[in-house]
Amino acid sequence: MNKVFNNLKNTLTNYNEYNNIDIRSGLHSPKIKLTKLFYIIALIHIVVVILQALEVFHHDKRVILSITEIILSISLSYRFGYYGMSLSIITNSLAAFKMFNFSRVISSVIESSGGNINVDLLEITNIVPSLFINMAVVRISLIIISILAAYISEQGNKYINKLKWIASIDGVTGVYNHRYFQSILEEEIKKSKESNSSLGMMMIDLDNFKLFNDTYGHKAGDELLNEAAKVFMSKTRKQDIICRYGGDEFAILIPDTTNKDILLVIERIRDSFNQMINSQGFNRLSDKTSLSVGYSIYPDFAKTKDQLIIQADSALYQAKNMGRNNVQLYRNVFEDIKASFNSDENQLLGGVRALLGTVSAKDKYTLGHSERVMDYAVKIGRLMNLNNIRLRSLKLAALLHDIGKVEISENILNKSEPLTDEEFYLLRKHPSYSVDILEPLSNLELLIDTIMYHHERFDGKGYPTGIKGNNIPLEARILCVADAFDAMLSDRPYRKGMRLDEVTSELLKNSGTQFDPDVVQVLLKIIKETKVAI
Repeated sequence: MNKVFNNLKNTLTNYNEYNNIDIRSGLHSPKIKLTKLFYIIALIHIVVVILQALEVFHHDKRVILSITEIILSISLSYRFGYYGMSLSIITNSLAAFKMFNFSRVISSVIESSGGNINVDLLEITNIVPSLFINMAVVRISLIIISILAAYISEQGNKYINKLKWIASIDGVTGVYNHRYFQSILEEEIKKSKESNSSLGMMMIDLDNFKLFNDTYGHKAGDELLNEAAKVFMSKTRKQDIICRYGGDEFAILIPDTTNKDILLVIERIRDSFNQMINSQGFNRLSDKTSLSVGYSIYPDFAKTKDQLIIQADSALYQAKNMGRNNVQLYRNVFEDIKASFNSDENQLLGGVRALLGTVSAKDKYTLGHSERVMDYAVKIGRLMNLNNIRLRSLKLAALLHDIGKVEISENILNKSEPLTDEEFYLLRKHPSYSVDILEPLSNLELLIDTIMYHHERFDGKGYPTGIKGNNIPLEARILCVADAFDAMLSDRPYRKGMRLDEVTSELLKNSGTQFDPDVVQVLLKIIKETKVAI
């Protein structure tokens, strides 16, 4: 019995590789995970074999055991492939050997009897050796059937795996597709939760890819996507998962990682991608193709699968709108501003949170735009020596300055053709709408004034009141520049975002007329020193 189990263990160990597909190395062979069903059937099979060998039951009941053993042998081979076949070979080989041995022993006994056996009994005993030999042959035949059944099963599994692989792979790049991404992300989230580890997710977009694709054709575009995928695979670990999320966007899942590790991977990818672009002749555009990256981490920031996708996508959106060729980690703006409120301002904080939720529900662009405007405005305000109270007010004003647009039809906000006079009139009313909505925060007078006047011009030709120069609150003048800066950089339904050099030229051109020249100079200094939006 111990010998049977040891042989079974050794044979199963030898079959510890199985056929699955891995995009990095073609055929990859991880250990197969045997189900409980296999162990239950295998145990029953072994018990039947042992009962047969010990001859516990009468011969008429042993016929039933024999039939059961044959059924189990074939079933194991077909259901569990080479694992089941291994067990069948061991048990049936032992049975065949035992039957051959019985045949030899009986023949030897007959020969040694010297003809002293009764004639009738002798006729019967002469049949027994051949009977045992036939039974041994049946066992050998059963081994052959088990091998064939296992082979058919394995070939079927390989074919099924191949179909699954084809269904999971992007035909252009050879990396996993969006369908596979959705399923594997759930598995990776589950693994991270069970092992109390982290899961990083990067969303990568090829900047200016559409222009490249339109200029040089789809074949050249496909070649670029394929080369980009090779870069991603070469600069990530084997356990990392690269997927084409859609179009020119890729998603990379990085198990068991940290923020620092992700940034190192991103820098390796960007450096290698730039080298590839320059060495393989893909830098034919004046605005060459680069990478924008957004990322988040489970469970540090995201708590669910959907949150992880939304956060990484939101960070990518921000990277794209900060001038492309940029990397952004997702951050919760509400958590940023929460630190600015003390424990006595919970009601005010709740009001701001509700308003931000309204902005987010209305338009993804509006909230992302407001977050970026907040960053630019706060940087400008610090260099212009605003104190903490005024900086907090400026931060809130930047986040809420477009809240009034919730009163304006999305058809107007997203219109790709020029606005009519009536539509433009409605759009210009959004600062007033914002003030009306923010009436519950009327105790924050500076906040209200900043939002009310952020579309006034330095030369007095703005709206809604036409005040000019230093009569416009400084915070409103800062918000005006930060708002225009991000709007010019961002892609909108009616136009493509401008390049950074074009935006800075426009700021200088309108300095002293539309914009406060002092605020413009501070922003240009920030751009030069920190390379913001580059």
